[in-house]
Amino acid sequence: MKSSRPTLRTLAAEAGVSAMTFSLALRNRPEISAATRRRLQRLAKLRGYQPDPTIAKLMQHLRMSSPARGQANICGLVEAVTTSGEARHEFAVRAQAGLRKRAESLGFAFSTMEIPPDANRTRLQRVLRSRGVEGVVLMPMPRQRDLSGLLEWEHYSVVSVTSSVTSPRVHSVTPNHYDNMIRACRQLANDGYRRIGLAISQDWDERSHHRWVGAMTWQNEFGGTEPVAPFIGAAVGPKLADPKFAAWVTAKKPDVILVEEIDGALLEQTLTSIARGKRPAVATLDWPSPRASSGMDQRPEEIGSVAIEILAGMISRGERGIPDRPLNIMVDGDWISLLP
Repeated sequence: MKSSRPTLRTLAAEAGVSAMTFSLALRNRPEISAATRRRLQRLAKLRGYQPDPTIAKLMQHLRMSSPARGQANICGLVEAVTTSGEARHEFAVRAQAGLRKRAESLGFAFSTMEIPPDANRTRLQRVLRSRGVEGVVLMPMPRQRDLSGLLEWEHYSVVSVTSSVTSPRVHSVTPNHYDNMIRACRQLANDGYRRIGLAISQDWDERSHHRWVGAMTWQNEFGGTEPVAPFIGAAVGPKLADPKFAAWVTAKKPDVILVEEIDGALLEQTLTSIARGKRPAVATLDWPSPRASSGMDQRPEEIGSVAIEILAGMISRGERGIPDRPLNIMVDGDWISLLP
């Protein structure tokens, strides 16, 4: 019995276009005009077209294996370093390495582009178009930023590896902040620490969507250690530089302090003001750190790798623009300790 299931060829014949044109339209490829894409997508939906997953997998493999497929490139957007001597955050450097390695292993060319403070939308679009960019990765920013007006997002498949971009909201891959904090507290308690203090900037608290503070609150209530109220620095920026930090240490007397990024001079001045035998240890939520003997490695390389896998699938399926319901995948970290 002949199957009545619609195929690309039968739909293309009905629409008066080639099968290739219909395929490109279903994948939202920019080679096909927006009006034609909408018309063909409506027809596919009306006829109940469903792609064969076996054939789709084969075609994806052929596209990824073709040496001529370099047109689907991926670009990571990073903020321009404007301050002399300013270095990129180690997390961002490691995430970029993971992004590049996985992208190249899948056959994509990966590049980055700096976003200047006076970014020109038209110019950025032109540069991305000249590079054949179809996939965009939002990289960690030194400050929280709204990038909703930066590009015409409907032309790109987009994924984020940061919560520093407040808008647009796209599919993202980030550290598992809550579970990482719970695990860090458990490890520190096992090492004999009884008063675990969390000290972070307000910026980092907002970036983590209060998950670190939420986990610390659970630890103080149910974790079996002595409760220590977290310190949230009021100074602007991701680095904890609030001078009230020293008074908090003196008043709360933590025997270990969990930090993410802290001003080195502030930390050193605070610790040296305390008698050597009573100084708290320092652990980090972003290993490695020269000031910490233990901490949580958030595995940014793995975060970058997972982001590319998601983005590659989106490019293949023609998923572009801002999703109605952004998804967030969280990657567990590893606890690292140099203690004997």
